[in-house]
Amino acid sequence: MFNIKAQLLALGLMASLGAANTHDLGFGEIDLIFPRNGTFEPMVLMPVIFAFQNPKVIDGLYPYLRYGVWPADLPRGNQTMAAYIDDGELDLNTTDPVLYLKGSIPSTLHPESLNTENEWEFVWGLEWTNCSTPANGTTSDDKPEVNLNGPSHSYSIRFTTKKGAGQPNLTALTADDKCDDISAMAFNVTKTLIAQSGYLQGDKCAVLETPAPTPSPCKVSIVPSAASSIAASITAAQCKGIDPIVSCPAKHGGAAITDMASSLKWWTTGVLIVGTLLI
Repeated sequence: MFNIKAQLLALGLMASLGAANTHDLGFGEIDLIFPRNGTFEPMVLMPVIFAFQNPKVIDGLYPYLRYGVWPADLPRGNQTMAAYIDDGELDLNTTDPVLYLKGSIPSTLHPESLNTENEWEFVWGLEWTNCSTPANGTTSDDKPEVNLNGPSHSYSIRFTTKKGAGQPNLTALTADDKCDDISAMAFNVTKTLIAQSGYLQGDKCAVLETPAPTPSPCKVSIVPSAASSIAASITAAQCKGIDPIVSCPAKHGGAAITDMASSLKWWTTGVLIVGTLLI
């Protein structure tokens, strides 16, 4: 189960309706840029890259994201998911049009080395908070009730590692003829409410359009300079570790040359940067 506020609220917690918030409304989306369906060179360090379109909208959903990768023929009982972010670990409260969440999975930490030829299954799942007002529902002081629940969904993709297949090219993978293959979840926040009691007291609660809108992953485009920055950041994150498995920059005075990395906010397994959204 996901470990977010919505998990408790799904047990029947009710909150009182407060003032409506006219900000942070509209379309938001989470896109898995890589891994993708296809065949790629075996990877010492497999990149994991998500794009958050209109992140301020996503922020109001209290998202909890996790993922896992394993050989495609691994029995389901042996599959494990690696918890990655929740609303307390990722600051989406920004006006930037898109953010890239970048992480990696070192082959040395995987029970079956990603640096070998094989077929793989990658699964990512998201749980979020949705807010609704039941018909004729009121609190003890005759204010409208607000139901909060925690829907969830997951996607599975398969890819193959094969020698000579080539490394992933993020610019090519987000090109017009490839972008429709991106795994994505989209949301349309029609309004937000402020809970005045309960577990989310004082916090905003997103009211979502039903059914959810069709994702638009082709709005995300990673230009070559951004792709190079992503690759460099993932490498730099590895070089921060005690025993990196990639080639690291030379050191001056005992410190690695990572000027670009020092200007970023580092996470345990990844780093967040601002990207470019093409409308």
